[in-house]
Amino acid sequence: MLWRSLLPALLLAGCASMPAGLPQAQPATYAQHAQRVADIQTYALTGRVAVLTEKKGFSGGMRWHHHLEGDDIGFYSPLGTQLGQISASADEVTLTTSDRKTYTAENAEALMQQTLGWSLPMAGLKDWVLGRPGEGESQILSWDAAGHIEHMRQNGWDIQYSQYREAGGRQLPGKVVVKSAGLDLKLVIDEWIGVQVAE
Repeated sequence: MLWRSLLPALLLAGCASMPAGLPQAQPATYAQHAQRVADIQTYALTGRVAVLTEKKGFSGGMRWHHHLEGDDIGFYSPLGTQLGQISASADEVTLTTSDRKTYTAENAEALMQQTLGWSLPMAGLKDWVLGRPGEGESQILSWDAAGHIEHMRQNGWDIQYSQYREAGGRQLPGKVVVKSAGLDLKLVIDEWIGVQVAE
């Protein structure tokens, strides 16, 4: 009879020791939301960004315009002074600093690492910022009650979302936190501008 009295405690202990981060069941509302954000082609946003690496960090403002030809991203000091501008196309990425020096590279990640000492995962971030997975395999771990992604993993990055709000007829994140072994990024989006979808 002793095992019967111990069984509830053993079950509770087993539940407590289960690994964290197991995926939830996909809610029915996610398919509808995913379809609405999948057709977004261009957008612009203004916000505040904080980047922390093992050796360097950055905190300030950000203005990002993602369009069919590429991306234009401006970084600003907390006082609003522009510190740098990244312009990325399919062929080349250019960084112009506040003292008008220009650097070029084949991709944004390499250019930012070269010049700033830290690098954002631009290949995925252009999709992640919209609350959707980028190209390739991804693991969605949790959704909120409305079917928006709360937590996912892709390409070695852990991405968490909160503060969804309406923009361009879609529900888009107001806060995105992206982490890897060597970098923590927090992006707070103040305003979504010019969200356009495929016709």
